[in-house]
Amino acid sequence: MSQIIYLNGEYINRDDGKISIMDRGFLFGDGVYELVPIYKSKPFLINKHLQRLRSSLELVGMKTDFAIIEDLENIMLQLIAKNKYVDHFFYVHITRGYQSSRNHVYPDGIKPTVLVMGEEYKVFSKEKLKNGFKGCVREDFRWMKSNIKSISLLGNVLLKNYAAQNGFYETLLIRNKKLTEGSASNIFVVNNGKVMTPNLGVEILPGITRDLLIELFRKNNIDVEETDVSEDDLLNSEEVWCTSSTNYCVPITEIDSKKIGDGTVGEYSYKSYDLINKFISEL
Repeated sequence: MSQIIYLNGEYINRDDGKISIMDRGFLFGDGVYELVPIYKSKPFLINKHLQRLRSSLELVGMKTDFAIIEDLENIMLQLIAKNKYVDHFFYVHITRGYQSSRNHVYPDGIKPTVLVMGEEYKVFSKEKLKNGFKGCVREDFRWMKSNIKSISLLGNVLLKNYAAQNGFYETLLIRNKKLTEGSASNIFVVNNGKVMTPNLGVEILPGITRDLLIELFRKNNIDVEETDVSEDDLLNSEEVWCTSSTNYCVPITEIDSKKIGDGTVGEYSYKSYDLINKFISEL
């Protein structure tokens, strides 16, 4: 059964969706995106996702297109009804739009291309987490605006595929000897009994799940420090786990053949999973 998507004001079958080869998203990767989970047929933490989308649009000079965002929640609700989504994900993709010639300089008044479509991802069960996952460390060679949720994802794609092709779940990124994030996730570590996650900045995407977990930890009297995390801190930590919208806790028990802690999933990893799972179940 074909999915119904939203593209530039129309609800159409996914297989019928088309854009021009002169769209700047196609030619330059000129655009931003957002991934929004759906739980119980409702967009999850929608206001926080839309706030981050506004920030991305502003940072790439598309602030005048904020009006697009006002309709997005209603568009998602329409797509949930049309596709009968219960637990699913929305991919929101906004490019700067079409222009008649391939030119780095974009004209005033260019009309953005707006796509909203469903994607299905399998969230790991708690049982799946028990054996832990493997990670690897690589230099963070992405551009210096990783706080923008840009559709220009070639660096992330190369780093994530390196992990996939070499038997790892995730590539953990180091820049200037400090941990930034994963190729498609934020990272938490436990070092000397303290939960830490890298400070936000231009090198790190402000993850919605990251922020939710920090909030839930603090509500449950678990201290979390947002701070610089060195490569040594990472490799000598007692626990490491990844967070993202598609999988809110993925424990990393081995990095480049080195065991993390005793090589088993730790208490804070399980606590992370349980707190977020409980939060979702109570929606």
